[in-house]
Amino acid sequence: MRYRLLTRSTIFLIIFVVLISCARISPHENFKKSINNAIGRNVDNTPSYLWPHEEDLIGSKMLPNGNIENKYEYNRGSCFYIFEIDPKTRTIVDASFEGSEKACVINPY
Repeated sequence: MRYRLLTRSTIFLIIFVVLISCARISPHENFKKSINNAIGRNVDNTPSYLWPHEEDLIGSKMLPNGNIENKYEYNRGSCFYIFEIDPKTRTIVDASFEGSEKACVINPY
Protein backbone atom coordinates (compact mmCIF):
# COMPACT_ATOMS: atom_id res chain seq x y z
CA MET A 1 0.00 0.00 0.00
CA ARG A 2 2.75 2.43 0.94
CA TYR A 3 4.73 1.54 -2.20
CA ARG A 4 1.65 2.24 -4.36
CA LEU A 5 1.19 5.67 -2.75
CA LEU A 6 4.86 6.51 -3.29
CA THR A 7 4.65 5.43 -6.93
CA ARG A 8 1.53 7.53 -7.55
CA SER A 9 3.12 10.54 -5.88
CA THR A 10 6.24 10.16 -7.98
CA ILE A 11 4.25 9.87 -11.21
CA PHE A 12 2.17 12.93 -10.26
CA LEU A 13 5.33 14.92 -9.53
CA ILE A 14 6.89 13.97 -12.88
CA ILE A 15 3.73 14.96 -14.79
CA PHE A 16 3.54 18.23 -12.86
CA VAL A 17 7.17 19.13 -13.67
CA VAL A 18 6.67 18.32 -17.36
CA LEU A 19 3.52 20.46 -17.54
CA ILE A 20 5.18 23.38 -15.77
CA SER A 21 8.20 23.26 -18.07
CA CYS A 22 5.92 23.27 -21.11
CA ALA A 23 4.09 26.33 -19.80
CA ARG A 24 7.18 28.54 -20.06
CA ILE A 25 7.06 31.14 -22.75
CA SER A 26 9.48 31.10 -25.64
CA PRO A 27 12.44 33.52 -25.72
CA HIS A 28 10.75 35.43 -28.58
CA GLU A 29 7.46 35.73 -26.68
CA ASN A 30 9.44 36.91 -23.66
CA PHE A 31 11.09 39.60 -25.83
CA LYS A 32 7.70 40.82 -27.11
CA LYS A 33 6.26 40.82 -23.60
CA SER A 34 9.26 42.80 -22.33
CA ILE A 35 9.06 45.59 -24.90
CA ASN A 36 5.29 45.81 -24.47
CA ASN A 37 5.80 46.27 -20.73
CA ALA A 38 7.43 49.62 -21.56
CA ILE A 39 4.12 51.00 -22.85
CA GLY A 40 2.82 53.61 -20.42
CA ARG A 41 6.25 54.42 -18.99
CA ASN A 42 8.01 57.76 -19.29
CA VAL A 43 10.84 57.38 -21.79
CA ASP A 44 13.12 59.66 -19.75
CA ASN A 45 12.66 58.03 -16.35
CA THR A 46 12.88 54.30 -16.98
CA PRO A 47 15.44 52.39 -14.90
CA SER A 48 18.52 51.28 -16.82
CA TYR A 49 17.53 47.60 -16.61
CA LEU A 50 14.28 48.32 -18.49
CA TRP A 51 13.61 49.56 -22.02
CA PRO A 52 14.66 51.80 -23.74
CA HIS A 53 18.44 51.94 -23.79
CA GLU A 54 19.41 55.38 -25.06
CA GLU A 55 22.89 54.21 -26.11
CA ASP A 56 21.17 51.86 -28.59
CA LEU A 57 19.10 54.62 -30.23
CA ILE A 58 19.81 54.59 -33.98
CA GLY A 59 17.08 56.86 -35.30
CA SER A 60 14.20 59.13 -34.43
CA LYS A 61 11.48 60.62 -36.59
CA MET A 62 8.26 62.58 -36.30
CA LEU A 63 5.13 60.61 -37.20
CA PRO A 64 2.10 62.10 -39.03
CA ASN A 65 0.09 61.91 -35.79
CA GLY A 66 2.62 64.17 -34.02
CA ASN A 67 4.24 61.40 -31.99
CA ILE A 68 7.93 60.53 -32.12
CA GLU A 69 9.20 57.14 -33.28
CA ASN A 70 12.49 56.03 -31.77
CA LYS A 71 14.26 53.01 -33.24
CA TYR A 72 16.81 51.09 -31.15
CA GLU A 73 19.34 48.44 -32.09
CA TYR A 74 19.10 45.12 -30.28
CA ASN A 75 21.15 41.94 -30.59
CA ARG A 76 24.01 43.44 -32.65
CA GLY A 77 21.78 44.86 -35.35
CA SER A 78 19.85 41.71 -36.19
CA CYS A 79 16.82 42.97 -34.26
CA PHE A 80 15.40 46.44 -33.67
CA TYR A 81 12.75 47.61 -31.24
CA ILE A 82 10.67 50.69 -31.90
CA PHE A 83 8.83 52.89 -29.43
CA GLU A 84 6.22 55.47 -30.31
CA ILE A 85 6.40 58.33 -27.83
CA ASP A 86 3.91 61.09 -27.05
CA PRO A 87 6.11 64.24 -27.17
CA LYS A 88 3.96 66.16 -24.67
CA THR A 89 4.07 63.59 -21.88
CA ARG A 90 7.20 61.67 -23.05
CA THR A 91 5.15 58.49 -22.50
CA ILE A 92 5.71 55.37 -24.59
CA VAL A 93 2.37 54.74 -26.29
CA ASP A 94 3.26 51.83 -28.59
CA ALA A 95 6.01 49.25 -29.10
CA SER A 96 6.99 47.12 -32.06
CA PHE A 97 10.04 45.35 -33.45
CA GLU A 98 11.78 44.40 -36.68
CA GLY A 99 13.66 41.13 -36.89
CA SER A 100 13.28 37.40 -36.81
CA GLU A 101 12.04 35.19 -34.00
CA LYS A 102 15.61 33.94 -33.61
CA ALA A 103 17.14 37.41 -33.33
CA CYS A 104 14.54 39.13 -31.12
CA VAL A 105 14.83 37.03 -27.98
CA ILE A 106 15.21 37.29 -24.23
CA ASN A 107 15.68 33.97 -22.50
CA PRO A 108 13.10 33.55 -19.72
CA TYR A 109 14.32 32.74 -16.24
